Amino acid sequence: MSDVAVKICGVRDLETAITAARCGADYLGFVFFRKSPRFLTAEAAEDIIVDLKQTSFDEGFALPKLVGLFVDAGEKELSEVAPFLTHFQFHGHEDPERCAEMGAEFAVDIIKASPVTNADDVAAADEFLDAADIVLFDAKPPPGAARPGGHGIKYDWSALQSYKGETPYFVAGGLTPDNVADAIAAQKNAAAFLGVDVSTGVESAPGKKDHALIEAFVKAAKK
Repeated sequence: MSDVAVKICGVRDLETAITAARCGADYLGFVFFRKSPRFLTAEAAEDIIVDLKQTSFDEGFALPKLVGLFVDAGEKELSEVAPFLTHFQFHGHEDPERCAEMGAEFAVDIIKASPVTNADDVAAADEFLDAADIVLFDAKPPPGAARPGGHGIKYDWSALQSYKGETPYFVAGGLTPDNVADAIAAQKNAAAFLGVDVSTGVESAPGKKDHALIEAFVKAAKK
């Protein structure tokens, strides 16, 4: 297994972005969904990213890929943030055609979330394999939830062994510094496994990232 990529999602301030990047996070996620406790405006995200890029240059650490998370967003909303992002991550009802169209129109890579509770759900991602650059297998939200992710729910990560696609995938859902090694081990021999994605598992409260937990998570995942 090659080096495991780490995505820290729900970044809301510059200090968290810098901490994650210094620790070796490969992707940073910014949430543009208003119902999330991790919601950020386009202007706030751009300010963070501009300062992060400058700090990256000054200190010499690698700049992570920059991901915007959306739920059924319109093109105006996407156009406001596309200039400073590398990826769009879609968690709504976006179909394969829209994923492909938005990726081409805004010159970004597409991450498509696919909700999972067991191996039967994994095949649902197949329709996006040509339209998305990365699949994100995340836990299904609880019934009646107001948002599609970020609930800290676990599932059986070994269920992803049934995935047969070649499109790279992230594992998300209930990950913490204490269990991320188990989630990675459950992907053994999976050629398409790209990395792990965490939000709730490195927070001290909803939307408030804990820098010590971020450091511990990245260290455990890279180990």
